Amino acid sequence: MFLLRTREPEYATDRPYYTTGSIVAAAIFRVAIIGIAAMIYNANTYSDYTWYITLFLIWGIGVYPAYVQYQRFNEHIERISEETLCGKCRYFNPTNQLCSILDEHVTDDYVPCGGEAWEPRGTDQ
Repeated sequence: MFLLRTREPEYATDRPYYTTGSIVAAAIFRVAIIGIAAMIYNANTYSDYTWYITLFLIWGIGVYPAYVQYQRFNEHIERISEETLCGKCRYFNPTNQLCSILDEHVTDDYVPCGGEAWEPRGTDQ
């Protein structure tokens, strides 16, 4: 739920572990929990450094892991786009690693349509 790891686990082979939505949602959850915890802590014990520490925690636990995950996700998408049949298809949606015609996730080993619905990507994209 919080996706604190920066690499996909080895068991995530049948569908993508990270998508743009999962990265953003996990970052929002982490930042919200840190913010709520900081407000509760600040209400009980006032400290001049509470908000400085909170900002560093938001960056270190909330935003930076999402940034690293998103960079790795983009590298993975570039690799899929270059190495697989789906990456060169007009129905491949790189934002969430999805075949838009069949609404299934694309992986390195899995072509949702088996190549039957493949159409080359046009020059307009």
